[in-house]
Amino acid sequence: MEHRKIKKEDMNFSKQNVLIVEDDIETLEIMTEVFEPIFSKVYQAKDGYEAIENFQKNKIDVILCDINIPKLNGLDVVNNIRKANNDVVIIMVSAYSDSETLLKALNSFIQGYIVKPITSDKVKNILEKIGYHQNKEYPNQKIKLNDFITLDLLNSSVIVNDKIVYLTKKETLFLNLLFRNRGSLVTYEMIEELVWYDDNKVMTSTSLRTLVKNIRKKLSFDIVQNISKVGYILSV
Repeated sequence: MEHRKIKKEDMNFSKQNVLIVEDDIETLEIMTEVFEPIFSKVYQAKDGYEAIENFQKNKIDVILCDINIPKLNGLDVVNNIRKANNDVVIIMVSAYSDSETLLKALNSFIQGYIVKPITSDKVKNILEKIGYHQNKEYPNQKIKLNDFITLDLLNSSVIVNDKIVYLTKKETLFLNLLFRNRGSLVTYEMIEELVWYDDNKVMTSTSLRTLVKNIRKKLSFDIVQNISKVGYILSV
């Protein structure tokens, strides 16, 4: 994994502790090396029971948890912790990428799902997810989705190949939601709650498909991928 050194004060996590749950020793040590400069303290756990014990004994603000771990799998660990605490930010980090596993993870009330291998871009994505869920806001007004598309939140528009294309409020919210969860699946339930939140109308499958169709047409790029019966993911 390539990564640049990030100072604690730059990411505003200098007073927070992170628990990394990973049974592969080499991956655990690499992740520890990456996150030590960012967080106040990094705790390690190599199985599910050790993860729960660590959480109960220490002040943990963030958990990065693999799914396939010994003794008690990651989803069971999350469900156990959620019975006692709804505030800790939990990001699942796993080699699994099938829709069934994604759905099970998201139904466990996690804040994000990152597919291995961990790269420098995914480290940045993890930190963005943590920051967003802790601050309840996304500070950047202009977001570069890829080399050709920039999302302008302030003006509800996208810049596609240097051409400004205006979006509706829902289209802007939808793209921003996908970007905030880049690398993770966004479920239909999340979309209804966060995009249709101020609408008296119920989100239907037809209205959602129409929204996505209009976005694809405006962007001229197919960067919104559908996971059948589950949700959407940003494919950039």
